[in-house]
Amino acid sequence: MPPPPPSLVEELVEEILLRTPPDEPERFVHAALVCKAWCRLVSDPGFRRRFCERHRSRVPVLGVLRSISKRSDVMTTHFIPTCSFRPRRDALRRWRAIDCRHGRVLLLSERGESTSKRWYLALAVWDPITGNQRNLPWVPRTDGTWRAAVLCAAAAGECDHLYCHRGPFLVVVVGTHRDGMISAYAYSSESDAWSEPTFAQHQICLSEEGRAAHAGNALYFKCDYGHDHHNSGILAYDLATRKMTTIDPQPMSSWHTELLMTAEGGGLGSAVVRGSQLYLWSRETTGSHGDMRWMQKRVVDLKMLIPATRFKVKQVTSADDNGVVYVGTNRGCFFVDLKTGWLREVLGLNSTDNIIPYMSFYTPGTSYSAYLIRISTGANMS
Repeated sequence: MPPPPPSLVEELVEEILLRTPPDEPERFVHAALVCKAWCRLVSDPGFRRRFCERHRSRVPVLGVLRSISKRSDVMTTHFIPTCSFRPRRDALRRWRAIDCRHGRVLLLSERGESTSKRWYLALAVWDPITGNQRNLPWVPRTDGTWRAAVLCAAAAGECDHLYCHRGPFLVVVVGTHRDGMISAYAYSSESDAWSEPTFAQHQICLSEEGRAAHAGNALYFKCDYGHDHHNSGILAYDLATRKMTTIDPQPMSSWHTELLMTAEGGGLGSAVVRGSQLYLWSRETTGSHGDMRWMQKRVVDLKMLIPATRFKVKQVTSADDNGVVYVGTNRGCFFVDLKTGWLREVLGLNSTDNIIPYMSFYTPGTSYSAYLIRISTGANMS
């Protein structure tokens, strides 16, 4: 009988596995089944960290969240996978997904309760990877428009957000009042409590189109002044000072076609659709006095990326803070990486579906391989 082939050097195995495409997490399960050594390798936290750092410019889209109501009184959020990842729950009955960032999903329950004629919002934060859901304390709802966002609790520059979905997080709720005031509440998962409200005087309405953008140490929400949808603006919420200010949008701004996002340099960005072209803008510091102004960076011709001869863009949505956008057209729905031109079609969606992309690293071998190691060593599973 010929001798068995020599074992691969562990460092070489790691280098091979580190090159696993981040949107093919099932390969880690296959690797964990090869032998104990590979099992231990993919279950090591250091390996997971190195894997995330290697693919930091290509955080995978694991799926999309679509909230629909089949009956007028029942809202359900469905997780539609775009790769082999499957959450423990793929349907959240009576919850609506309203935001997603840094591996966490912000949910809204429509079971609002009235106490002393004050309406409250019932919110929760769900981690699709771990399956954990934290129901937040009730927060007052204003008598005008409101928006909310979830994000990692680390200050700007203190976290790369590659694998922080298990850490502390913040939720910010901003709402308008009929008397022209704006109020904001901030929830911290570390204290499990909402802050006292902060107020500002701005006569605006918060837009229902699009989600908040996170850039630097601030959140940005689309808004318009009064009830004129053609006179739009941006509300900025400073996460450190909790102050709110308004800024002008870029020159091509319009109510239905502008998308707030994180620019390639990390600042506030904006994308505007005109026909089949996507105009990318960035708000940057210019001049010796440090004035902020909008600069058009480049134009992306979607006809060069989307494999259809004729199409009409129906929806554009930002996917987290990584330069990936979701484009819904009458010829299909696609994810487009604006930095690399990478494109993937998403099946089973309608171009008008209100969806939220979910982006995060997922390495199933880290939990499954630990289970295999315990079995192979005869450890007590109870």
